Amino acid sequence: MTHTRTVVRAAGIIMASVLASRILGFVREWTVAYRLGSSAETDAYYAAFTLPDFLNYLIAGGALSITFIPIFSKYLAEKREEEGWRVFSTVITILGLTLVALLLLAELFAPQMVEIISPGFPPDQKELVVSLTRLMLPAQICFYLGGILTAVQYAKGRFLIPALAPLVYNLGIILGGYLLSPYMGIVGFSVGVLAGALVGNFGLQIWGAARVGLRFKPRLDWRHEGFRSFLRLTVPIMLGFSLVYVDDWLIRRYGSYLAAASITWLSYAKTLRGIPIALIGQAVGVASYPFLARLYAEGKSEEMNRMLTGALRAVIFLILPVSVLMGVGSKPLVYLVFSGTRLTPTDIEATAAALALFSVGTFAWAVQAILARGFYARKDTWTPMLVGSGVTLLSIPLYAWLAERYQHLGLALASSVGMITYAVILFAILARRIGNRAASGTVTFFAKVAAMSAVMGLTGHFLLQAAHSRLPWNSLGGSLLGLLALGITAIILIPLLAKLFRIREAESYLRRITDFWSRETSD
Repeated sequence: MTHTRTVVRAAGIIMASVLASRILGFVREWTVAYRLGSSAETDAYYAAFTLPDFLNYLIAGGALSITFIPIFSKYLAEKREEEGWRVFSTVITILGLTLVALLLLAELFAPQMVEIISPGFPPDQKELVVSLTRLMLPAQICFYLGGILTAVQYAKGRFLIPALAPLVYNLGIILGGYLLSPYMGIVGFSVGVLAGALVGNFGLQIWGAARVGLRFKPRLDWRHEGFRSFLRLTVPIMLGFSLVYVDDWLIRRYGSYLAAASITWLSYAKTLRGIPIALIGQAVGVASYPFLARLYAEGKSEEMNRMLTGALRAVIFLILPVSVLMGVGSKPLVYLVFSGTRLTPTDIEATAAALALFSVGTFAWAVQAILARGFYARKDTWTPMLVGSGVTLLSIPLYAWLAERYQHLGLALASSVGMITYAVILFAILARRIGNRAASGTVTFFAKVAAMSAVMGLTGHFLLQAAHSRLPWNSLGGSLLGLLALGITAIILIPLLAKLFRIREAESYLRRITDFWSRETSD
């Protein structure tokens, strides 16, 4: 119960941060739409993230907070914190030097890489991608350092300052784009990327790590057992190409052959789709992971399994109804959030259609965040890497074929199908690997929540039809009325359908939320 309360409290902090971050993320995309609309220029901007993201992936920058936590947690559990800081210094030094070398190569060979990343763009658009890429590449140093500084804070049970990093990062892009784009065009947003990463992901995290006892001295002790353990966890992530990361790259590559603004439509839709994923799946995954790693380090496997099962079911219960209703209400939602920008009616309809297809796989994106951490907590990074790489290889022809047949909507559908496949395989392997006796019950639980969500979706669809017969969805009043109808549907039907389908956990989840709120307001 102590671990559960701590996770709930940590999840509350992270969910608040994620909600604010996703709101700012939406404001970031809204600012692009407001200043520049959707065009070949905005497609180039989104494509320019590919090489920096790939470089970050090569040194596992995005996963450092995952792979370093079990190592550092082990030293904490063994009362050898000083040794943990030595490993920290070694990782910072060796991988930092590696990253600098890769950055210099990326800056030099950016034109050749862009030919691979965006082969369908005309020459002037490729040139813009190259210049924006070179401007944003140095931000990867901030992400790398911020990732490992965040990891030590998580291992120490501190979540607040790491939670501020994406807020500052998004704010930097918004301010850069809003203030500079009238003079510099899309380059202003890229300047904001660099500034936001420098302040939020680097400067702020140094302060946060210092508060938990940061100790650093340059070290090249590559033979240290802790560093070797870190490499054993990290190398599989470096070698593998999971669909979690490659999805964006495939969308940008095949989107470069499609009509202008296709990549932008998909990016806007993914931003909206990412809100429930981050708010539910990411928040629960990040909050529970340090405790899962600590329980495994302490040999408490049964307690770890119970926590993992509880986290997985909570995410399923929350994410499925939200994703279904988001798909059903994609048109009024996109119209409402992007009204007042330079987006045309065609842009809005194209983005809404993409969001509806992305919503099909929303639950899988949230669930895989929990499942992967179940492996990582056990110091197994090979299995998610091998499964992710295999699913990616099988998915590449699907992306190409669906893009050719259905244009940008084909890419949205391929993304959902690929991620569902990945999540199902991960669940089956993890259930067998840890001998989780609750696995079959989780499948039954998923089926019940899916049935509940389907009934809600059908009800919401008919209510939307009725609402839009009076006010069209592509009007401010119509979009608000439609989304209000969906909200009321969720509030009324979730408790009723949960009882009808005998989802016993529903009452427990509501009680925990109420208890958490009562404790927070009384403190």
